[in-house]
Amino acid sequence: MSSSPFFSIVMPCYQQAAFLEEAVRSVLDQKGVDVELLVMDPGSTDGSRELLTSLKETYGKRLVLHFEPDQGQSDAVNRGMALTRGRILGWLNSDDRLRPDALAQVGNFFKGEGPRWLYGKAGMIDEQGRFHSSLIFRYKNWRGRRFSLFKLLTENFIPQMAVFWNRTMWDRAGGLNPDLDLDMDYDLWLRFARVAAPIVLPVELADFRVHSAAKGSLQPAEQLDAAIATAQRHAVGLGLKGRAALLVHRLFSWRTKVFYLWLNYKEKR
Repeated sequence: MSSSPFFSIVMPCYQQAAFLEEAVRSVLDQKGVDVELLVMDPGSTDGSRELLTSLKETYGKRLVLHFEPDQGQSDAVNRGMALTRGRILGWLNSDDRLRPDALAQVGNFFKGEGPRWLYGKAGMIDEQGRFHSSLIFRYKNWRGRRFSLFKLLTENFIPQMAVFWNRTMWDRAGGLNPDLDLDMDYDLWLRFARVAAPIVLPVELADFRVHSAAKGSLQPAEQLDAAIATAQRHAVGLGLKGRAALLVHRLFSWRTKVFYLWLNYKEKR
């Protein structure tokens, strides 16, 4: 194994013991790649730290644990990225998981040292890790099959857990905005897009887990409103094209809010 891993994945973790082991193993059991995983836990009390310490006995130096306070998820990811040693970087939340061959497929697209990023598709799983049919994710995967900055300004269709970038891109675009909590990934993709267009990989690379404590489940409307505010900031200076994108974004946001209301009504019946 080389002294510096090819991949470095950062995993912010807080009170996710129920899903944590599957998330960790989904990264470190990847075949045919050299990968390290940095887990950032600011103070879990649900057994996460004990579980991580046990897993380190299996994975050794490839599992790097940081048990220090942070200022939230964005700060945790930024701190982790500053400690990474790999050429290709990614961020996986501790309730999601990578597909078994994800990193082997991704690595083939990162040649040279210029700024580069890539996204693929994502699936959806439930609390038990079973695949869950989702109209929203099918729509996002369909919308993301082709990329343009204008399209990204109209809504965030990029699945965070299925995005990878090289160190040059991270250094050029800058890290996550620590002032953002619900749409920091969307802000990052828009900044990446100003540096270079992404490679779009038409395969599922990861799974997003739906559960009652997930941000997307607890605050869907707030997340949509935050995305509009982020799109507004990035549309400044784009003239008519930027204003048109924001109009479409508001329409899409309204549509999605109505869809969530319908889902909630359906679940309560």
